[in-house]
Amino acid sequence: MNVGSRVPLHELMGVREVAGGLLLVPPGVAGRVADGLRLRLVARELGPGRWEAVTPGSSDVLVARRRPAGGGSPVLVKCPRTREAVRALVRERDAVAVLASELRSPGLRGLLPETVDSRLGGWPPVLVQGVLPGVPGDVLLSRRPELAGRLTASAFGVLDELHGATGGLSRDGRLVDGWLGHRLAVLSDRVRWCRGAEGTAGLLALRSYLRRELTGRPVQVARTHGDFTPGNLLLRSPDPDGPPPAVTGLVGWGESLADGPAVVDRASFALDLGRLLDGRSWGEQLVTALRTGGLHRPETGELPLSGALSAWLWHVSGRLEQSRRFARDRDRLRKVLVPVLRELAGSGSDSGPGPGPRIGP
Repeated sequence: MNVGSRVPLHELMGVREVAGGLLLVPPGVAGRVADGLRLRLVARELGPGRWEAVTPGSSDVLVARRRPAGGGSPVLVKCPRTREAVRALVRERDAVAVLASELRSPGLRGLLPETVDSRLGGWPPVLVQGVLPGVPGDVLLSRRPELAGRLTASAFGVLDELHGATGGLSRDGRLVDGWLGHRLAVLSDRVRWCRGAEGTAGLLALRSYLRRELTGRPVQVARTHGDFTPGNLLLRSPDPDGPPPAVTGLVGWGESLADGPAVVDRASFALDLGRLLDGRSWGEQLVTALRTGGLHRPETGELPLSGALSAWLWHVSGRLEQSRRFARDRDRLRKVLVPVLRELAGSGSDSGPGPGPRIGP
C-alpha cells in the first residue's frame, strides 16, 4: 500500500499490532487527516515503499512500519509531531550512535536500534530505524503477568552488563548538581503549581535530600538508559517451563546519559512494574516509599529511597520536556507529581490537591 496513492487512511489504521508488539489505537478524525498528510510527505522523501502498519495514538511521535519497494527488511519510520519530539528523537539517535561505538560486547550492540536514515533537520522531520525482533515487556506482562519475576531477571541481567561495561564509582558532587539542576528547573518552568509556595517547598526538599544522599559517598555512575521500563524492552516470548525470556532489543534512549546514576534504571523498572501489575501510579508508589523509607517489590528487591526519587524525577521531567501535553494533563499531574512534592514539603495529603490549585503550565 503506497501512501502516495489515494488510499483512505483508515485502511492503514486497521492493523491491531505490528512486530515489536506496538498496540494501535485509531486517532480522531482531525488527527487521522493530519497524520495522512504527514505520511504522504514522508513517503515522497523516502521513495517507493509499502506501509504495513501505523501507530497513531496520542504520542507526539507518529510511528509507522514500512517495507521498501522491491522487498528488503521492514523499517520503523518515526515522524515527530512537535519540536520537543524532534529534539527527543535527536537525543535518542545520538545516544545510540555513541553507545554503539563504545560497547565492545556484540550482544549489547545487537540490542540497539539501527539508524537506517535520519532527516530530523529537514521537513518533514523523520527518523528511520531497523525493526528489532521481540515483544515489548509491557505487552508480554499484560498477557502473562506470572512472568514478572523471570522478565525482571532478564532485564536486570542486561542492565548489569551495560552498567558494568560503561561505569564505575564516583564521589563528584558536580555530577549530582548537573543531574538535579536541569530536571528541577523543568518541573518549575513547565508546571504552574510547582512555582507556588507548596510546590517550591517540595522541590527544595527534593533537591536537598537527593544532594545529601548522592554526595559524599560512592555512587555508581554509568551509561544510563533513563527510561528503563518494561515497555522499552523487547523480549522473545518464553516457553512456560523454559529459561527466562531472552532480551532481543532495548529502545527509547532519548533520556540516556553517558554518566548518569545507575540506580535510576533499576528504580524506573520497579516503579513501572508497580504501575503495570498493581495499577498504582508512580506518584502513589513514591508517597508510600517516602513513608516507609524505601521502594520494595518482590521482583526487584529493596531499592533505596534516593534511587526511587531520582527515577521519579527523571520520569516526570522527561515527560514534561518531551511533550507539552503532559504539562496540560492536570489529572495526571495530580496523580503523579503533586502528591510526591506535597509529601516532601510536609503537608502529607494522600488524595492530592482538590479542584482549586492551578497546576497547569
